[in-house]
Amino acid sequence: MKDLLVCTFSGGRTSAFMAKFINESEKYDHFDKKFIFANTGKENEETLKFINKCQKQWKLNIIWLEAKINNIKGKGTNYKIVNFKTASRNGQPFEDLLKSYSMPNNFASNCTRELKVIPINKYVNSLNYDNVITAMGIRYDERHRKSINAKEKNIIYPLCDDIKADNKFIREWWDRQKFDLKLKDYEGNCDLCFKKSTRKK
Repeated sequence: MKDLLVCTFSGGRTSAFMAKFINESEKYDHFDKKFIFANTGKENEETLKFINKCQKQWKLNIIWLEAKINNIKGKGTNYKIVNFKTASRNGQPFEDLLKSYSMPNNFASNCTRELKVIPINKYVNSLNYDNVITAMGIRYDERHRKSINAKEKNIIYPLCDDIKADNKFIREWWDRQKFDLKLKDYEGNCDLCFKKSTRKK
């Protein structure tokens, strides 16, 4: 069995470019690949349309996941597989989160953990690969964000270590494409993100 390469797809320009790069690069041909997007139900519609466009244009088999929050103590969060048409637009996964956890804030990023990290990890674990590598969409100008434990955690950073793609590179690349994410940089993918100021929202 091949090793599995998991490419996390946030729905932004950088992660989309990384997915295309990994899908087409000969360096990663020896891996089985999974491109995964975790929908919180609070993503902008433009984000969902952009992911769907990338999927069709580049023939990416993107796995769309949503968290299944279990309110029974000790059961924990699970996942379900959805698609562009069935993905929640009404905030349902997020609403379910708030029934069991506090409102996400700078001290407790419950949304990232329960709506993204855990569903993705449980889906990947269900595939029963012996070795899993995770590709993170950190650009070269963000390389200070790389985990100091990346080697131990099997995390790679293609945009830092393979092609040194910074923000300017990504924006200029998208300017040459036939389609793009229809959001301004300050808008972000999630329309409820606590990390954004009220003015930006």
